[in-house]
Order: sequence, then structure tokens, then C-alpha cells
Amino acid sequence: MPHFTFSALPGLLLWNKHSIYYCYHNFTFTGILQTPAGHGNLSMLSNDSIIHEVFIDYYGDILVKMENNVIFYSKINTRDAVKLHLWTNYTTRAFIFLSTSGQTYFLYALDDGTIQIQDYPLRLEAQSIAFTTKDKCPYVAFHNNVAHVFYFLDKGEALTVWTQIVYPENTGLYVIVESYGPKILQESHDISFEAAFGYCTKTLTLTFYQNVDYERISDYFETQDNHTGLVLVQFRPSEYSKTCPIAQKVSDVGCHHHDFSYVIEKSYLRHQPSKNLRVRYIWGEYGCPLRLDFTEKFQPVVQLFDDNGYVKDVEANFIVWEIHGRDDYSFNNTMAQSGCLHEAQTWKSMIELNKHLPLEEVWGPENYKHCFSYAIGKPGDLNQPYEIINSSNGNHIFWPMGHSGMYVFRVKILDPNYSFCNLTAMFAIETFGLIPSPSVYLVASFLFVLMLLFFTILVLSYFRYMRIYRRYIYEPLHKPQRKRKKN
Repeated sequence: MPHFTFSALPGLLLWNKHSIYYCYHNFTFTGILQTPAGHGNLSMLSNDSIIHEVFIDYYGDILVKMENNVIFYSKINTRDAVKLHLWTNYTTRAFIFLSTSGQTYFLYALDDGTIQIQDYPLRLEAQSIAFTTKDKCPYVAFHNNVAHVFYFLDKGEALTVWTQIVYPENTGLYVIVESYGPKILQESHDISFEAAFGYCTKTLTLTFYQNVDYERISDYFETQDNHTGLVLVQFRPSEYSKTCPIAQKVSDVGCHHHDFSYVIEKSYLRHQPSKNLRVRYIWGEYGCPLRLDFTEKFQPVVQLFDDNGYVKDVEANFIVWEIHGRDDYSFNNTMAQSGCLHEAQTWKSMIELNKHLPLEEVWGPENYKHCFSYAIGKPGDLNQPYEIINSSNGNHIFWPMGHSGMYVFRVKILDPNYSFCNLTAMFAIETFGLIPSPSVYLVASFLFVLMLLFFTILVLSYFRYMRIYRRYIYEPLHKPQRKRKKN
């Protein structure tokens, strides 16, 4: 079974029931993870148990969990694995997973049918084993100024980054730069060296640029396409061990457009059109979408800026709406939970009252009415979602669990006493996650109906056959013709 270390890099792990095979550095560094006993059979150090799960986190840590919950630890670019302390008993069913913040957890399935989650202090466990085995990182520090995952280069632009390694004298370490993808960028290198107090410091400055003249060429678009693409660059030290803090950092240097198109299912749209809606995501206008697991609730934080920068957080009431007409999201607070004494304003009610206006004008500070007085409005149904948000009411947006999606929201300040200006903003959310499987009862009901239909057809076919059989059992299908007598 393969497990790619980073999806964009040519490196992967393979494993069978007993051993882990590694392929690093563009498949030039291969082998079997060795144990302290001098062999690659992990089962021999775990009471003949077999490999149950291989787990890699954001930082290059590799955990190999056996079926009896014995755990081995390794790291990307290293050749050996060590056995960690036993964390749970041999018989408990356990699974390792990672939260969105990078924290490692154990998920236990207990005998009484319940599930339990427990933090796993991977960093402390690794340091404890390293202290016992006297494993040390060959360098003291390894830094760079790569602040983003993606860098976009246009014509005439250049990107300069640096990386620095500090190591003890006489060890001869250096920085390796590897790039993957089309050869569309030139590179220039500058190395500086410094030694003091028994330590050496090497700094590599690297500049990426294009040296293509697009003027007065006959095949302009073809030349432009040939020099557009995605290049991945990796910085890593020449030597590495399990105690080094960060396995690697990969940066993407691209020269391509980042607008894209996507399709919204018609059933997710407010006005229920007859066909799906195809929309264009304009990165320059909407910005980078915030990626959220669709199990996470989200409360927008609105900040006020002027020409000089940040002013303050907005504490007033505001509303949000999806600019393309999606309404497959909701709010966790009901009107009753928010303290309403009568039915609050909603997008549905405001659209009904202002059918002649576009969506962005049907509701705003000019027609806002609060729901906290008996003198205004009618009691109505207070179990409806409360669609007004502020920094203190705890109202969050939550997402549908059955599908992921892209949402582009516009924000409008609703409080009529907040500002003379019509204050609005835009943000984008991309939801993702594991789509839940269908209900067991639904699947069982469907199978029951299917089997019932099958047996009904079978029984009807039987009775139909018996009718035909009884009709012709004494009467032949073809009666012989009688000869006529001649006079």
C-alpha cells in the first residue's frame, strides 16, 4: 500500500504486513526502515503483530501502529525506526488521526460501544526515546524566510529567498535545493560562510526569475504558455535525524492564473432555477478562500479599516449572504435562543417584502427592526434560525454535511446607528470533509423494498406460468388439420 510523504514531491512509503519501504529524494534514496535490532521486520519487536496503520503528520513524523497498539517512530529522510512506549493495552481497538491544528490524537473504540478521544503527546514521546538512544540532530538551527506556500511571479518579477544552516565545526553540512516541475525559471545562487565559537553558519541566497523576451515574436501565446506553470522548490539540510524539528518545507513558485470556475447544484440555490449555475471565482476580488471542515461552525470577525490601516473590530450587528444565491447553509442560534420576543427579520421575509429590489438591497440599516420588544412585530415562530450576527451573540454559520462547496459571502453592517457609510465587505469559504455514509436504516429499507419487489415479480410469474400450464395440459398447442372427404 503506498503513502506519499507530500503529494507534490516524488517521495513515498510502501509497506506490507511486517516492513516499511521508503523512497526519498526523487527515488534516489530507497530502502527498508531498520530497527535497533538490525533488521526491517517490525513484527519481531511487537510480539509477531502486523502493521495496522502508517501515519504521517504535517511535520514529517512517521508513526507505524501495529495491530496490538505497539507504535514505532521514524521521520522523513531517515532510515531507521524506534519503538515508542506503550500507550494503551494490546486489545483496545485504536486509530491515530490528526486535527486541523496539527495535534495528534488516539481514537478508541471501547467494548461498550462508545468512542473515546485522547491526546497523544508525540513530541514528548519522541524526545524521551531520543534521550534514551542519545540521538542528536546534526545541526543546531535550520531557517529560511519562506513565509508562504504559494508565490506568484508575473513577467519581469523575481523572487529572492534565503535559507541558513548552523552546525558544529568539522561536520561539513550544507543546504540542498531541489526543484520539481517544468524548467521555466532561472536560478542564481549566492553562498556566505561564517565560523565562530565552534559553530559554522552557511547562508544560501536564491533568486528565481525568467529571462524571456516576449517582444516581437511570431508565436507569442505559444511561447507564453510554454513558460507558464507550477514549480515546486524544496530546501533541506544534507544530513537529518529524527530529533530535527522540521522535516522539510516546500514552496510553490507559479506563473499561472489563479481564477477558476465551479458549478453550483441548482437545488442549493435560493430561487431554485431549472439548471445548475456555473460561476467564476475572481481571486483578485474575492481573495483567498478560507478552508473549513464542514463540521466546523464559523463566526465571521468584521474589522474596520481606513486609509491608514486597521481601526477597530466591529461589534455592531451585521448580516451575510452568498452573492451567487446559495442558501444551503444556516445559523446555529434560533430566535428564541437570541432573546427575541417576536419573529425576527430574515432573508426570506425581507425578500417577500421587497420583491422589486435586488438581493443586496432588500435588507439593510434603512429597514432594520430588532426583535427585542413586544411593541414591534408579531410573535410568530421563534424556532427559526436567527440570521443576524455580532461579536457577542455567539451566532455561527454552519454548513451542510452531505457535500462540500465554495461560498462567496458579502457582509453588511445592519446597525443604523453605527456609521453614515454603507459598510460592506466580502470573504470566501471553501468547505471540505468526509461525506457521511448513508443511514443503515435507509440502506436496509431500500434493500427490503428491492427484495420484496423481486419476490413479488417471481410469485406473479409463477402463477402466470401455472395458468398457461393448466390451460394447455389437456389441449394441444397445435390442433392437427382434419382431411375432408371427397364426394
